[in-house]
Amino acid sequence: MLTIFLYDGMSTAGECRYRQAIPLAQRGRLDVNSNYGIRKAFLPQGGRRYTPLQQPTAQQVMIDAISSGPTTVFLMGAHTNFAIFLMNNPHLKKNVKHIYAMGGSVRPNCPKNDGSENSSECSDIGNLYPQDSNPYAEFNIFSDPFAAYKQVLHYGIPVTLIPMDATSTIPVTNSFFMEFERRQGTYEAKYCFQALKIIRDTWLSNRFHEQYCIWDSFMVGVALSIMRNSYYHNGENEFAEMRYMNITVGTSSQPYGALDGSNPLISGYSMPMFNVHKNGVHSGHVQMGMQDPFCLQKGKGLCQDGYTKEDNGEDAVRVLVAVKAKENYDKGSSLGREFYRNFLHVINSPERTGRFDIRSQYPFHKEVLYKPDFGKRTRGKATVFDMDMSVGDFLALLYLLKLPVELIDLKVVYVGLDLLGLTSM
Repeated sequence: MLTIFLYDGMSTAGECRYRQAIPLAQRGRLDVNSNYGIRKAFLPQGGRRYTPLQQPTAQQVMIDAISSGPTTVFLMGAHTNFAIFLMNNPHLKKNVKHIYAMGGSVRPNCPKNDGSENSSECSDIGNLYPQDSNPYAEFNIFSDPFAAYKQVLHYGIPVTLIPMDATSTIPVTNSFFMEFERRQGTYEAKYCFQALKIIRDTWLSNRFHEQYCIWDSFMVGVALSIMRNSYYHNGENEFAEMRYMNITVGTSSQPYGALDGSNPLISGYSMPMFNVHKNGVHSGHVQMGMQDPFCLQKGKGLCQDGYTKEDNGEDAVRVLVAVKAKENYDKGSSLGREFYRNFLHVINSPERTGRFDIRSQYPFHKEVLYKPDFGKRTRGKATVFDMDMSVGDFLALLYLLKLPVELIDLKVVYVGLDLLGLTSM
């Protein structure tokens, strides 16, 4: 994605971070961003088509939705779009009551997630590939660390973070995968399973069931459970253990104040942009790609752009953080996590599936635009959903759409077009 605040072709991350970090698939980035075309394989196809020039921008749909009243925001990818919204519409800050963000990686991935930071078996914190240059960053935050730091984390809006610390504890295990294969009772369930299956079948190692997690859907489940139990102030919910931490986001690497031309916030300006201090934590080297020579060193990468770390200094913000997925309350179940059970239940709920099926109604059909009439039904909290084009985000979106309006009132869904380097759709 393009990163926040473009001046004369520059950005806070030095060119498009997505293109730096995502390798090309066999047929280019189209494979990575289109779910390999499975949408057209079996889903009913309507006649409507997306026409960009007739659509409002992501910024406009956010303004319209958030202007209408108190709103919760789900950030599933880079924070760019929402950061720009906050910068341009400070008067609407009062309507944003909470931000739930999936991203970051706070503590090392240690055996059994016991919180130990000294084990020799602990793996690197981040998920960039390759990790030679930056073993600390998680991709969503890495995509625009200054947006996450300046305009989201430090903007004064309550933030709940669901980082890799928690999402890595809910992988697509073989038992979950097999149960999902048996339970495909709706189009949504079939689509989600097929999306997971094609990833499994093309995984580069035999460790898919250990390495691939239901990151995004889990974040949505945790957020909704916290929202339903909002009378608890410690984030108590059905699916994840929570903890308050003091968090900051690294936006550059030491030495600070080094004018090597990599940092667009300070390079070429007599006065740094956004009141950044010339020798402060935002004034260091900004990573210029996954093979940036500055970041490469023998043993462990040097750069820390996008590192979401605990800190007790003045740059830190107190944030509610998910640390681990909860075990299934049914100890006899083959599904080891409580959220596995919930996800399969929701995605297979027939009462909230689509109305129109051209395959079963053709040729005796007409296309009708249905506008929901909720009558006296009490709606859940108004929510804006910021997603990207990943498989995980589509699973999370379908999970959200299957939930009743009493649990969540989904006002806006907008997509960052990573493929083209755009920020709205």
